[in-house]
Amino acid sequence: MSTAKEELTRLIERQPDDSSREEIVRELAFHVMVERGLADSDAKRTISNEEMARRIRSWQQ
Repeated sequence: MSTAKEELTRLIERQPDDSSREEIVRELAFHVMVERGLADSDAKRTISNEEMARRIRSWQQ
């Protein structure tokens, strides 16, 4: 298993040479969000689409 630093270094190295700092940071943030989402899914910390739609409707009131 690799460390977080090794994992993020590999992600950075896969970016095009002309990537801006903002593009690299955005890619790293996206990767972290996906990993968190997958961990939540594995731990059954999810809600249905119907429940999410209900919550969004309640915010609009």
